[in-house]
Amino acid sequence: MSPNPSQLPWKLTSPTALFTLLLGAFMLFLSLRAALDPISAARGFGLPDSGSEVIPWLYVKAGRDLGLALAMFALVAIRQRQAAGVFVLACMVMPTVDALTVMHGGASLAFALAVHGSAAVYGVVLAAALLRPQNITSEGPQKSPGRP
Repeated sequence: MSPNPSQLPWKLTSPTALFTLLLGAFMLFLSLRAALDPISAARGFGLPDSGSEVIPWLYVKAGRDLGLALAMFALVAIRQRQAAGVFVLACMVMPTVDALTVMHGGASLAFALAVHGSAAVYGVVLAAALLRPQNITSEGPQKSPGRP
């Protein structure tokens, strides 16, 4: 028998769950944007917005971002706080590589840090919050010592 969702330790209304859902929603937005408007997505990502050779790479990015969003939503839905923390932390290699890639392609350091560096910082802070030990208390009435 599965536990009542209100008795699970990671509430959907907790700040860490909300910030994880926010990250998932942002990844979903990026995925849809890359699929529906690849030229604007290229500019926002830091890639050249001319030439048809960039379009297939944006579809690859759209698929990657969609997978990340769905994984984050799933981990929150099944209340796997620590797994979400490990997943988010492991995923921070992506914005780091993205920043290096766009700089190699001619984007400025300031742009790379503003767009991709800020994503990495957000993810590391979120992962730290998700991995921080939490106190679990029962929600039932507290019994006094010595009373049944």
